[in-house]
Amino acid sequence: MPASVLAIRARTIVPLSGESPARGARLFAALKKIDNAVLLVRDGLVEDVLPWKNARLPAGTRVRDVGPVCLIPACVNAHAHIQLSWLAGRTLWGKGFTAWLASMIPQLGTASAAEVAAAAENACESLAASGALHVGDVGGTLRGALTLVDRACRAAGLGVSHFCEWFGFGPPFIDDERPWPPRCREELAADPDLAGRCAPAGHALYSTAPEVLRAAREHCSRNNTVFSFHLAESPEENQLLISGDGPLYDCYAGTVLPEGWRPPGMRPLAYAASLGLLGPGTLAVHGVQLDAQEVEVLAAGGTALCLCPRSNRNLGVGTPPVRALMENGGLLCLGTDGLTSNTDLDVRQEAVYLRESLDVPPEALVRLLTVNGAAALGLSDAGAGRLTPGGPAAFCILPEMLTY
Repeated sequence: MPASVLAIRARTIVPLSGESPARGARLFAALKKIDNAVLLVRDGLVEDVLPWKNARLPAGTRVRDVGPVCLIPACVNAHAHIQLSWLAGRTLWGKGFTAWLASMIPQLGTASAAEVAAAAENACESLAASGALHVGDVGGTLRGALTLVDRACRAAGLGVSHFCEWFGFGPPFIDDERPWPPRCREELAADPDLAGRCAPAGHALYSTAPEVLRAAREHCSRNNTVFSFHLAESPEENQLLISGDGPLYDCYAGTVLPEGWRPPGMRPLAYAASLGLLGPGTLAVHGVQLDAQEVEVLAAGGTALCLCPRSNRNLGVGTPPVRALMENGGLLCLGTDGLTSNTDLDVRQEAVYLRESLDVPPEALVRLLTVNGAAALGLSDAGAGRLTPGGPAAFCILPEMLTY
């Protein structure tokens, strides 16, 4: 017996069908929207998106009217730290990056597996409820947490790209075996299927050995997977890499930073470029401290950048140069970071914040939430970020602040 059709009627639908990842001026172009629209769904896939008046509903069609809302494709949250969700409300905000870091480090490893699992389950459920289709999640901090997070994502119906994060310059943080960091390696050996959702990643230029960053990037290039790392997030990062001192050095000296460590004497972007970490296939995160010339260099080289502006605001590290990044043609997307530096994991609220604080046009923000996030995580071929016939019928409600 043929499956019945579900007809979802809304005030407006912005399907983004046929849209490619947008850069530069294309970000601000008008988006096709359908008023008094209906989304026809069969077997979980889009059958059509069209005006209600043009719909020819087959017998047995179930109709659901969702009311005076605007629907867009389900969002992509390109950067989160789900395994640290149990630390929500337990870190220091507003005093700078190093103060936040110092408030978190002593707590790492103090949670039970049950506590980590419960918090991850709640986080994934909230991600799904907020309209996320897929999340780019950073793992490798806590032993055994990668599997817990993967299980929680799948239970919530979320797709996930795991970034298994290398951290440190030597034992006990890292070893000589590549490409997977030790804590992720143990879990991947126990569940080989998990490896298909994982890629090795780096934490940051100041916290991960350069040869390890290069090896992870090279592995991702060979295997056509996305390489990700935190870049230019705070003034303390600049100071540490340029002059080798400051509060971040004081926090990491003798633990993460090995004896005899010397700074590269370069700003973060230049250092990343010298290590061969940039270019197509790389997803850098934050970019708060990029200057005008660096914005041009990043865009010209093809590196994608994930913005997490509410996290940056909460920690007091500054505001990324959003307008310059958009106008210079880089591939931009949005992430929430984690509950250690944000109030929720609803990536739509990152867009609302940029709309309210920087007056970014909604057309650009919708693209960052959908087709651009999908491209940054290598999901475009799977139909993510669009409501296209034959593709997944995954959608969310666009906040009123972003409607137009």
